[in-house]
Amino acid sequence: MKKSHLVHLFWALIAIAAFAIGSNKSPSQNNEESANAEKQDALGSSISNRSDRLNPSRSAKARSITKNRRGTRAEEGKFTKLSESEIRQIGIDLKATKTPLERRELFSQILANLTPENAKLMREQIVHLDSNSSEFRDFHYQWGAIAGKEAVVNGAETPERDMATSLAGWAASNPDAALTYFNGLEPDAQNGSGMKWGAVYGLIAADPNLAVRFTMDRQQAGDKEASRLMDLVTRQVIKSGNPAEAANWATALPSGEMQDAAIRRVAEEYAEDDPIAALDWANTLPQGNGKNRAMRESFSEWARENPQAAADRLGSMSVSPERDSATYGYATRVAWENPTAAIEWANTISNEGTRTDALMETGRAYFRKDPEGAKQWLSKSGLNEEQRKRVTSSRRR
Repeated sequence: MKKSHLVHLFWALIAIAAFAIGSNKSPSQNNEESANAEKQDALGSSISNRSDRLNPSRSAKARSITKNRRGTRAEEGKFTKLSESEIRQIGIDLKATKTPLERRELFSQILANLTPENAKLMREQIVHLDSNSSEFRDFHYQWGAIAGKEAVVNGAETPERDMATSLAGWAASNPDAALTYFNGLEPDAQNGSGMKWGAVYGLIAADPNLAVRFTMDRQQAGDKEASRLMDLVTRQVIKSGNPAEAANWATALPSGEMQDAAIRRVAEEYAEDDPIAALDWANTLPQGNGKNRAMRESFSEWARENPQAAADRLGSMSVSPERDSATYGYATRVAWENPTAAIEWANTISNEGTRTDALMETGRAYFRKDPEGAKQWLSKSGLNEEQRKRVTSSRRR
């Protein structure tokens, strides 16, 4: 997997996850900015001039700071060190700006000139921002990347939840040091404030194998969220390449609960991309929960694309846990179009527990499509009273 791709996608997934640390800007983006410095300088000059026209109140001093920085960058390939007064002026302008382009320009100055020595002063200039904003998270990720423990510890003294984001930046730039720090925390601290999520996000950016090892260590330590951590790692691996590569990666993982979690996630993505190829892959997997889930997802997506072909394949399969899983996936997919046919398929599942789950799932689809017909079916479905109530309930349990 290419590290740059992982890092590039890193903060998109954070925004999806409902954790406080949220998304962040990856180091690869900063590298891209450096590679395109001259283009950005030209664009920045245009933005600055436009912003000045739109916002005449912008101070001449701030414009001078920006101009000087650009000149130095062109000549030396880096920004000059800003003085305390210049940093504070950027903060004043950041609070006063009304245009998104100028805000972006000012914030880029903060990130580009951030150092371990001026980080606290820089933070004062952005502390008014929403702590869930991308700028706020970008700042703390970058601070963690360049200052490590200092940035993380500072977060413990602030009301905002920025420790985990700083830890993510640290883990991405110096995974060994960040892990040593994390492992030295008390269990409550490791599980609080999103710290373990910050660690795994950063490790993904540094090396997915380190992230896998981290999740397995968490699982061995009894962390009940270890499978969710692995799910996050797997999502990033999938997004960094293609489903086939992710499938090979998941297959090579050590067998056990964590591999099953990875296979489940890969199966969902792979089947959506190419259900036939996903099914071929599923057939190569060893028997177990991972294979069963891969079969379920493959047949679910195949049923969506070509229900008759999927049904023909099901009809040729002998009784087995794999067929039960495949039938479950098929039946619960076609239930929304043809619930009575789906129920017939569900009834062919040999495992009682799996069959009951499939009947309840297809029954819910039936009830939404044809309440009266579903009620008649329920009376002779073989489901007990509690299960029948769950089928007709608006809430799934």
